Amino acid sequence: MPGITSISRTDYTTLIRQVSGATLFNRQLASICQINGLKSTGVKAELQGRIRDLIQEAYNSNDATRFQQIRQSIYNAMSQRSSPQKQTPRTGTPNMGLAPPVSHNGTLGQNGFTNQQATSGFTSAGVRQTGFYPSSASPALLFKQSPFYHLESQISEVLKCPVMTQHRSSVHLTVRLTDNLILQRCVDDPSYRVMLFGSTENSGVQDIAFPHQSELKINGGEFKANLRGLKNKPGSTRPVDITSALRLKSSYTNNIEFTYALTNKTFYVVLFVCKTSPVSDLVMEIQKRRRIPKDSVITELNQKAQDPDVVACSQVFSLKCPLSYMRLDVPCRTINCGHIQCFDATSYLQLQEQGPQWMCPICNKPAPYEHLAVDEYVRDILDNTSKSLETVTIEPNGRWTTKSTEPEQYQPSGSAAFEDDDEVEISDITIIGGYETSKPAFSTNVSTPASAHVGVPPGPLEALGQSATNVQQQK
Repeated sequence: MPGITSISRTDYTTLIRQVSGATLFNRQLASICQINGLKSTGVKAELQGRIRDLIQEAYNSNDATRFQQIRQSIYNAMSQRSSPQKQTPRTGTPNMGLAPPVSHNGTLGQNGFTNQQATSGFTSAGVRQTGFYPSSASPALLFKQSPFYHLESQISEVLKCPVMTQHRSSVHLTVRLTDNLILQRCVDDPSYRVMLFGSTENSGVQDIAFPHQSELKINGGEFKANLRGLKNKPGSTRPVDITSALRLKSSYTNNIEFTYALTNKTFYVVLFVCKTSPVSDLVMEIQKRRRIPKDSVITELNQKAQDPDVVACSQVFSLKCPLSYMRLDVPCRTINCGHIQCFDATSYLQLQEQGPQWMCPICNKPAPYEHLAVDEYVRDILDNTSKSLETVTIEPNGRWTTKSTEPEQYQPSGSAAFEDDDEVEISDITIIGGYETSKPAFSTNVSTPASAHVGVPPGPLEALGQSATNVQQQK
């Protein structure tokens, strides 16, 4: 599907009508909500309302890319309605006689799942592709979208890993360049990667998940990989990038062995070619799209200050990221956050890349990538303050001020700080031929704190002064 640059009124009304009708069941509506980062629980009317609001939001902002993503997720859910819901994937040899779907950015990658409706078996250059084609007998697994990678093409069967409560078991996948010409992209472009995905279901949109006890071997060698997510955090597991261990040569067959044990549920594994996006590109994209205007932040602060149930007072605002504890570079928060404190976009995305949770580190509410925006109010503060400044004070009316962090210089005031000042004259005493000669070297005012006179022996200068006095008296 080619990319669109604007949203027509016809497309908008058609999509609203499809969501509001009786075509989609609750399960499909919940799936659409999940894919688009919305709450997926509730009655049908609530689910439809959330999706309509999302469509309206994309239409009002003329965000064609976002609109296309929403529309594609709806079309995919509609196509699921007429297909079998529970089918056991085949575990045999892939059918090499059928062509794989041709990927397009708008239909394959943007929503994090493959398009099973593709019928063309030719590339844009007119070269026929060979390889695995997801069919009704072996449906493609659907996974939640991620900004870090777009699923371009499924290159293996979906393999079933039956329950194994006491023993170990293994499943095998093969990858060969001549069977999947899309693998040539992995050779030519390092942003294309071969990734292993796993799930606990083979229908609906899934979180990535692997058995707790599992390991990988590629071409006979052990492949070190993190197959676990964060503890008790579903959805925090990442796909396994196995590209570095593959030998993508025309005549070479790569063997992938997935071994697992001690499971009480069925798992499924599959291979995809994915187009990855680095964090730096994602941060740049955030800065280019819609922002949180400075005026809207000030207006919100004023509204809170006028609330009769709230005592308005100034607040200390930190210019440090709560994740990296470094000064904010790209101040970011979601469009739904009720606070003005920001986190750094780069730090947040790096954290999600390691273990995706997509929760705001400040209010702990959902913070999906699509809802992230640069706060122009905080950006203005950063642009007009020293890089060494860590905090500013924000008044209820939205004005902000800086406060010097350097302590005031202490100025002593006469007898309040010191009890007495003694002038000590230090002389050089020399005895030549029985005569004493005295040459003043220098004089200085020595201020002695009051506490030094209480039970404290004389210091070096006092001892030297007493020595000089004794010499004068002997004379």
